[in-house]
Amino acid sequence: MIASGSRDGTVKLWDVNTGNCLRNLQDVYPYEGMNIAGAKGLTNADKATLKALGAV
Repeated sequence: MIASGSRDGTVKLWDVNTGNCLRNLQDVYPYEGMNIAGAKGLTNADKATLKALGAV
């Protein structure tokens, strides 16, 4: 087995004998899908950080 990683946060586990992908692992973003459109009291930096962590 061999593992490969990508900038998008995915890791794939490969069978070296067959070349088949055995497993695809992906990062979990702690704020994925959180709607911050109407949030008050957040700075632009706060919003950018939350969006990098999955907020919309």
